[in-house]
Amino acid sequence: MPFRIKMDIAVKSKNRKTGWLSSLRRRPLLPFLLGLTLLGIGVAAGMSFSRSGDPGGLNTLALSVDQNDDWIDDICSNYRIFGKSFQPMTDVGPEDEGAVAELVRRMTGLEMTVPSFEGTTQIFEGARIVAINRLPGVELFYRNTSGDLLSVFILARPVSEEHQLSEVQETIRDNLTVAWWQGERALFALVGPSSEADMPELAQAAYLKL
Repeated sequence: MPFRIKMDIAVKSKNRKTGWLSSLRRRPLLPFLLGLTLLGIGVAAGMSFSRSGDPGGLNTLALSVDQNDDWIDDICSNYRIFGKSFQPMTDVGPEDEGAVAELVRRMTGLEMTVPSFEGTTQIFEGARIVAINRLPGVELFYRNTSGDLLSVFILARPVSEEHQLSEVQETIRDNLTVAWWQGERALFALVGPSSEADMPELAQAAYLKL
């Protein structure tokens, strides 16, 4: 084979290898360049969004909060979950009523003594902190000699134009009775089984005491 032909073949073979290697070197740049392009678009969009926001440059998302949540359903759920089916989950036991009163004061600002329901079979079992319909408060647990649970909820909702002072009112939810009233500094509710015949008297006693 003539020398020139051999040289041509060698040069072409070398060019093919060089072109293949160059293409391999160039290919990884494509995703990188694409990523830079997308990043630039994102930065530009972010700057445009921040300019159109408030003067402080802080953009917040306003979430609509339903103010009409049924707090009665909420306390009934708490009653069922934390009291009726299990031994009450308490933060303060029944032996220290002073600590219970302090817990109520801290959570609601209300000065009170623990209702004793004298002349009834209700036995105080303790108290725990609750949050009902975004309202902080305290739940007091009582149990009668038949084993039925009675809960007294004291919630930090003072009287207002929307929430007027009220006398004791009664609501039935499924198999539960809720006796409640709006006080000057707090919202009060008693929850017990609808079979509790003494609920009106218990509610009236708590109303006068609290």
